[in-house]
Amino acid sequence: MTRRGIKKEPPERSPLSTSTSVPATASSASNNMGPPSKKPRNEDTVDAQSVAVSFIRSHAPSAETRHHLVIDDDQEPIYLERRLCGVNDLGGSPISSQAADTSFAHTSFSHPTFTNIGVKLREFNNTVGSLQQLGVSHVAELPELVLVGDQSAGKSSLMSGLARVDLPCSAGVGTRCPLHIRLIDASNGHWSCTVALQLDYDFEPKGKIKKSDVTANNPFPPWVKKSHRDNKIFKTIFDPTEIEDVLRWAQVAILNPGNDHELYIPGEGAIAKTEDLAEAARNSAAQFSPNIISLEIKGPELPGLSFYDLPGVFLSPDQEEDEYIVRVVRNLTSHYIKREGAIIMWALPMNHDPENSISLGIIREAKAAQRTIGIMTKADKLAPENKTQWLQMFHGEKQSVGHGFFATSRPPGETLESASTWEQLFFARERATGDTWPIEFEKFNHRCGVNLLSEYISVQLGNAFAKSLPTIKGKVYTRLREIEHQLEGLPEIPYNVEHEVKNSLYQFLGRMKTAIKDSEFSSRWNTLNNQFRDIIFQIKPTCRVKEPQTQTIDLSDADTEVSAVTPSRRPRPSDSTMRGTPNKRPRLDEVPVTPVKNESFSGSGVFHASPVVSTGPTVDHGPFVSFRNLGRLAMDIRDIRSQVAKKQRPGMPRDLVPDEVRESLCLDAVKKWREPLEKYIDKTAELLEAIAHEALEESLGVLRRRLIFRECKSHLKEFIDELVTDQRVRLSEIYDSETYQMYVLNEDTFTRYRAQELEQLRRARAIFRLKGAALIEWSYEIKRPEEMSNEEKDREAKILNQQLPKLGRDPYDTEIEVAAFVRGYYRTAAARFVEGVTMNVNSFLFRRIGSTALDMFMDRKLGLFGQSGKFSPNTVSENFVLQRYFNRTERVYTPHGRGRKDRELA
Repeated sequence: MTRRGIKKEPPERSPLSTSTSVPATASSASNNMGPPSKKPRNEDTVDAQSVAVSFIRSHAPSAETRHHLVIDDDQEPIYLERRLCGVNDLGGSPISSQAADTSFAHTSFSHPTFTNIGVKLREFNNTVGSLQQLGVSHVAELPELVLVGDQSAGKSSLMSGLARVDLPCSAGVGTRCPLHIRLIDASNGHWSCTVALQLDYDFEPKGKIKKSDVTANNPFPPWVKKSHRDNKIFKTIFDPTEIEDVLRWAQVAILNPGNDHELYIPGEGAIAKTEDLAEAARNSAAQFSPNIISLEIKGPELPGLSFYDLPGVFLSPDQEEDEYIVRVVRNLTSHYIKREGAIIMWALPMNHDPENSISLGIIREAKAAQRTIGIMTKADKLAPENKTQWLQMFHGEKQSVGHGFFATSRPPGETLESASTWEQLFFARERATGDTWPIEFEKFNHRCGVNLLSEYISVQLGNAFAKSLPTIKGKVYTRLREIEHQLEGLPEIPYNVEHEVKNSLYQFLGRMKTAIKDSEFSSRWNTLNNQFRDIIFQIKPTCRVKEPQTQTIDLSDADTEVSAVTPSRRPRPSDSTMRGTPNKRPRLDEVPVTPVKNESFSGSGVFHASPVVSTGPTVDHGPFVSFRNLGRLAMDIRDIRSQVAKKQRPGMPRDLVPDEVRESLCLDAVKKWREPLEKYIDKTAELLEAIAHEALEESLGVLRRRLIFRECKSHLKEFIDELVTDQRVRLSEIYDSETYQMYVLNEDTFTRYRAQELEQLRRARAIFRLKGAALIEWSYEIKRPEEMSNEEKDREAKILNQQLPKLGRDPYDTEIEVAAFVRGYYRTAAARFVEGVTMNVNSFLFRRIGSTALDMFMDRKLGLFGQSGKFSPNTVSENFVLQRYFNRTERVYTPHGRGRKDRELA
């Protein structure tokens, strides 16, 4: 160990005062409101060990020994203690004794050993920028610089000066989403800028947004936080003049998350080539985004710096419907300011009253004033009468912030070089014309100008990272241990991977073939078939029987439901009616209103309708319940009469109904099957997917965390989707056949159904007419025939036989016959349709599942078969490629030899 004396240089000439020197701590630098002192304080020097990337002690004096070396008297020499290290700075070989006995030049401040401290500071800042781009804040909070300010605070010009590039200063860039700018000193001397989109939020619009929608739990509607960050490279440019155009289009891309961002790349994307930029910006899907546009700028002599630029906060939007954006921008600013590691750069213009700053209020609410650097912009706009107020702020007497204030002046519209020269002359009070910097501020010249501000914030960011590095490292290692613990829970790799996977897949394919024949699945599918059948018969067209001057009987639901709608005033019978009416009207037992008919299914496969009226809806229609009223009031006897009259040729008898009228009514009735059929196909597909998932879980459940499980699940869904698409086409053809034209081959069944429907309609019509003529009680309602006793049936038949002749022939008898024809045909076609649909699903869709179609499909996707073409769990084929799914894992060796685990790669 040797000692050498070095004469201490004046502070202003020390390399430690430059941007490449040892950074000053936040506490000393922030409190330096006056001229710099002649003697640096002890805490102004950071231990080189704490800032070294390799964590190896450098040749600079350490924090432990420095207090022994500082001499208060400026004229006294400083003795530096030089220690021998086991390894050199770069982690190389041990230092030899010859290397230890070096000349004075090797220990002077001009030696690269000391200037490397500034290089390491730059490396720190570059590392911070890299970590910020990776989005690891959920693991460890990183130190960061955040530029905030009100609208029109001069942030754009300030940002251009800090980034050393001409960024756009007009409205429209950086005002509708945050910017992250990272500056890197390029060793090759070439300038480049890579623009990327950092997507932390998903766009989920749910109608028009109101101010009340912006809450603490939903701070940025309609944007929702994602579980991870997506980084999308937008464009890399090599000409600084292109940066404005690229930035504007990047903002349009980030505000249209539903479109591929590549569509907006200038000079390449289809939208950027064909649409005007201003028009594209106006038509953006979102008005604002919390997602980030990232700029990684590399160039010669750039400071190692990274910072966020946030949209300017404001109070009133241009449009009333955008009031919510005021709160959203405020929430975004508060979100960044509240981060404990954030160093706030608060921009406030000197031509405005600082007491009206909205940003200052947000800073104080977050209790972040001590982490704030005040930046007075537009210094050339300072009004002489306001000098006292701003001097007080420089002295820390008003709007005090922890790091004090800097002043800048960057005239808009100037190039970067011109603006820098203009600013230097302005603060040096050397401008020939115009306003100059007041002489009262001369003692704060060490805090004036963007260049000095850039050096200061670079040092502050490096200091913050150096101090937080142990904490960050600890959190990363803690998270790493958590992940390793989770990995230990993963199963070991099978001894024979191919055999295990093949065997599991063999079981899966076999399980799929038997699953569709299991009683459980058959029961579930049969229930769906019954519900489909019931809803098809439920929507049989009902008929409204109504005459203009009388009451209405609604023949609705699945059969001849009769609703006796009692008029507001009971009609007074005519004299002729009274003469034919006994003194006491016949009274029949009252029964409840009976809206739904009971339909039964015979063993022969033909649906038979009981000529009765049910007591209410007892059928569970399941997923088809929303269709139960499709056939309600589909016909009206007056409409039928109108259609017959339109289609009859002159001179034809009124009772002769043209065939086209009957066919038109029949086809209109069956066309209502489209929606129930689509629902049936969807529900059948859901059942199939459910049993497929169950089979997959039973057979490959042990490989659930493996890529092979996800691949099989994806391929299986693709296979089912293809089958269901083909099945949908087949069923659509059946539907088209039914709606193409009326077709009856089984005339016996049709004749029987028509007779049943005609009997029910005539019975209902007869009771309607008798009520209208006041020949029976108004309270009379129809009972289901099977619910009536023989005496009740005889009594009703006797009354109908006695009273109906008094009314004469029914004027709507022909229309009643047509309605019965339509309903009879509907029942005949419905039985044929339901049976055809369900049989087609069974013979095509389920048969394909039970055949080798699935085996062949999985073979194309995964390579399951050997050269023989037969699948066997014992087959080991050279072209078997399932091993690749295990090769797509990362092998992790756990500490202390506890065995190896696999970690799937993202």
